[in-house]
Amino acid sequence: MPLIVGTSYIILIYVGTDNINLEAGLKTADTYHHGHLRAELIRRGLEALEVEGADSLSLRLLAEQAGVSKTAPYRHFRDRDEFLGALADEGFRLLHLGLEGFAKDGPPGVAAMGRAYMGFAVAHPALYRLMNSPLVCAMPEGSMPWARRSLLLLGQTLAGGSTADPAVTDTAGDGGFDTNAAAATWAYIHGLVLLRIDGLFPSDLPAPDWDLLASTVPRLD
Repeated sequence: MPLIVGTSYIILIYVGTDNINLEAGLKTADTYHHGHLRAELIRRGLEALEVEGADSLSLRLLAEQAGVSKTAPYRHFRDRDEFLGALADEGFRLLHLGLEGFAKDGPPGVAAMGRAYMGFAVAHPALYRLMNSPLVCAMPEGSMPWARRSLLLLGQTLAGGSTADPAVTDTAGDGGFDTNAAAATWAYIHGLVLLRIDGLFPSDLPAPDWDLLASTVPRLD
């Protein structure tokens, strides 16, 4: 599946699409008694995140907009931080889905993965910042599985090892994991992304070729 970034694409393709009709307006509260409230809150959270930023995101306001009581979200999320952690992990899941199609090509596919990574971050800067915030590091162990799987996918691809679904293996294992290469590549592309989405590169200089740079894999000699 090609990486097509954009809020609508994320909402419609990846996040809780069952019984969610964006053109039908709000659903009734009764609908959410059938297990869809968590997906709906995440859907709305991803929308609001890019408009308001993580600091201003209100779980109670999202509940009100969804037509449920302000306390209903706490049946699914212990507190606001846990909700933000769920948004971040959903971001990693979406990123993983955008990258995994290139993993089958082994190390040559890393250039395409870099471009897809850059495209995802540029399209969803607030989500990307949340995914790489201190909050993620403070989440309980095991609560951010897609963050780990994304790193494993990169390390295994760089090593030319197994690219079996990390959701099943979820370990570096015998499939090969190049720790140094994964760390260097991750640091490189993350730095490029921050330069771009935060506008840190001087505007009076010629603009970098971001696609070319994102396609470059650091060499460890």
